[in-house]
Amino acid sequence: MIDNRNVTVVFVKEYKNFIGAFEKKGKEDYVLNVNKIIKDKFSNKFIVPNKVQSFLLNYEIKKLLDKAINIKNKKYKRVVYLNTNLSSSIVLNTIDFVEREYDVLDFNFYLVESAAQPDEEIRNIEKLNRISV
Repeated sequence: MIDNRNVTVVFVKEYKNFIGAFEKKGKEDYVLNVNKIIKDKFSNKFIVPNKVQSFLLNYEIKKLLDKAINIKNKKYKRVVYLNTNLSSSIVLNTIDFVEREYDVLDFNFYLVESAAQPDEEIRNIEKLNRISV
């Protein structure tokens, strides 16, 4: 199956930064809110998940990514990866996973960050384009 779609993945720590960069969520945007997944699926909050929590969280994220990317009408062109605990390892792991799992698609990766508080560790990831708000 050849799919010439180009999907943009936008990493953002705060939704207000996404709104600052893109003004509003469009019909072609899918918001993957990791904080909401953690709140809904786990009874307690965690900063660093244990192995079981990591597995379950990754499973839920994959289900939602599948929904956004494999939808029949292919309406989603941008996936907003919202996570207040965003780190360079999370970004790198997500990029690697998305490129391996959905290898028939072309991806662009962006980081929306606060100009007042740039995260130098995440900024140095080569595949990321940066948008400051």
